Amino acid sequence: MLQEIGIKNYVIIEQQRVTFEPGLNIITGETGSGKSLIIDALSSVIGGRLSKEEIRTGEAKASIEALFSLENEKFIIDILEGYGIDTGTDDSLIIMREVNTKGKTVCRINGQVVTLSMLKSISQYLVDIVGQNEHQLLFNTVKHGELLDSFGGDETKSIKDDIRLLTDKLDGLKQKLDSISGDAVERERKTDLLKYQIEEIDIAKLKPNEDEELKGRRNILINAEKLLKGVNYVYNCLFNGNGASKGVLDLLNNSVASLKELSLIDESMEGLKSALEGITYQLEDIKGELRSYCDSIEFNDSEIDLLEERLDLINKLKRKYGNSIEDIFSYLNNASEEFRELIDSEKISLEIEKEIVEIRKQYMEIARLLSNRRNDNAGALEKLIEKELHELNMDGSRFVIKVMTDESIISNNGFDKIEFHLSPNPGEPEKPLCKIASIGEMSRVMLAIKNAFSEREQAPCIVFDEVDAGVGGQTANMVGQKIKMISNGSQILCITHLPQIASLSDNHIFVEKIVKGNKTFSKFSILNDKEKVKEIARMLGGSKNIEASMAHAEKIVGKMES
Repeated sequence: MLQEIGIKNYVIIEQQRVTFEPGLNIITGETGSGKSLIIDALSSVIGGRLSKEEIRTGEAKASIEALFSLENEKFIIDILEGYGIDTGTDDSLIIMREVNTKGKTVCRINGQVVTLSMLKSISQYLVDIVGQNEHQLLFNTVKHGELLDSFGGDETKSIKDDIRLLTDKLDGLKQKLDSISGDAVERERKTDLLKYQIEEIDIAKLKPNEDEELKGRRNILINAEKLLKGVNYVYNCLFNGNGASKGVLDLLNNSVASLKELSLIDESMEGLKSALEGITYQLEDIKGELRSYCDSIEFNDSEIDLLEERLDLINKLKRKYGNSIEDIFSYLNNASEEFRELIDSEKISLEIEKEIVEIRKQYMEIARLLSNRRNDNAGALEKLIEKELHELNMDGSRFVIKVMTDESIISNNGFDKIEFHLSPNPGEPEKPLCKIASIGEMSRVMLAIKNAFSEREQAPCIVFDEVDAGVGGQTANMVGQKIKMISNGSQILCITHLPQIASLSDNHIFVEKIVKGNKTFSKFSILNDKEKVKEIARMLGGSKNIEASMAHAEKIVGKMES
């Protein structure tokens, strides 16, 4: 249940809080006062549109906060817990949304930042808004199908899920079939191209990281003279000496001999002697390695030419097939697989076509099952809606749900076209809603559908935004009684211009527009019993004869309360 909504700097609302009660919450006020802003704000806070254009002029941001009680709503609590959102010991839920002048929005649930999709997945079970645009949706036959299937519950949903899986698989197979069974000339052209590319890569006989190894070898050959000169210099320094000076190894050997003599005098010299002996052994190993390295260095221009040719070939393949040898190998694998599929395209096509036939057969079986269920549900839903329409002063009207089948259609919604028809008066043939229903009739059809679904889809809070449009007199009384009856099971928020409906309120919210200086404000007030009678008198048009209107309003309220 919605307990409270707080709105700040939203359109012409500066800062307002309004509380709601169980049962029927009526919202009234003059045209343009801002009644619908309450519903718009509620829609925004549960995940609807919220843009920077809705920020009150001159303010940095707009924010909306809604407080819900989740008592007896364990299903919703379980969903919140699944998202890791704590509802506390009082099972309360606070949703907050805000938008700044840069258009950035933030959503929070019980103080925890959530994504818009998370918010919508939760709030869809909190509030059901039935606005004036719902009438227009009833002119859309796609909406008719959605409503009928929704009436079918989980069983219908399961069948539709199976159909969706089959149609998705069919689409994938058709795309694959088209790709391998297209134009014969194009297929042959592609086969020749792939064959050439595969052979070009195969002939190159590439090796992993070959290009890096070749670059390293080329660098050595190009700098062979420098390397040889440098290595010889090191060799001479270590082992041959330079002119009058001895090499490092000779000096170390002399040092070892001296330490050996000293160790006879002082044994502590033995450790140093051993350390130097170890170094001399290492230098002997290095001597061999340096000599071998010098012998391996060649001034070979022909090898450099071969390396350059190989690198040019690898770079050419990179430009055509990828940025690295690994990419070229990957391209080769994909091209080889595609080449095999094209070569075996006829065989593969026959296999795919056989699979398509089998899946079509499965689709037809499940689509017929769905169609049969829709026909069964249509009969039950027709009776419920007709009963509701008769209670809304449309005696003798007939509501017909036509399930028209075309088995040549394959779609993820089955092969049925579903359309709502209405005969509002006895003796008249039923016709599509868009061709026969007046605004008042559409209001009642919408209300009848909503009440027919109420037991199956009973949201904790239902909002009716002027669904009473186009009705009056005794019909208005019946519409009011129907809304009142729904409020026995769900909290109702209802914007209305009809005093007959307003008089049934459990909580009456009055909205007025105030102008101070050059600024306009919307103000919300909870009316007491006396104020409620005065507002209903205004709705009766009592500006000229206020006493008569007040008496009439008191009579209506007293009658409704009794």
